[in-house]
Amino acid sequence: MVKKIKSFDKIDYQIIKELSKNARASASVIAKAIDVNERTVRRRITRLVDTKAIRITTIVEPSMFGYHSIADINLKVEEEVYDDFIKSCKKNPNVCYIASGWGKANLAIETRFVDNEEMYDFINYTLPQTEGIEVVNFFIIPKIIYNIDSWLPNKSDFKE
Repeated sequence: MVKKIKSFDKIDYQIIKELSKNARASASVIAKAIDVNERTVRRRITRLVDTKAIRITTIVEPSMFGYHSIADINLKVEEEVYDDFIKSCKKNPNVCYIASGWGKANLAIETRFVDNEEMYDFINYTLPQTEGIEVVNFFIIPKIIYNIDSWLPNKSDFKE
């Protein structure tokens, strides 16, 4: 587990807020918006990326590519097949999220499909027929209200 690093300050917070609005914003635009030197903004962005506090990446909107059927699936995966199953999930274009879990389900995956029939077949046939895999439960997601790409740390997480 990564420990919380308290070396980020209010300027970092302002930069993160600006980047969350527009990850393509230039350092000069951000510098003007938060009233800080452009060189400082460039240096801070580099530090935030290098320390892995932020990632500047592309976020794809699945619905724009026809992926409207979403399911979160909790699985019990036997130890013998665990690593291979994760590898197969990473290769599966319908799996967009994989997380280790505790309790009865030791793996959680989020899936996206073009239609409900494809999702139904995956949950009811593909997964149960995979050796060492048990579907513990699943949730059909008709609408995502708030997603990780909208999340920001609390302002109080940043020192003055």
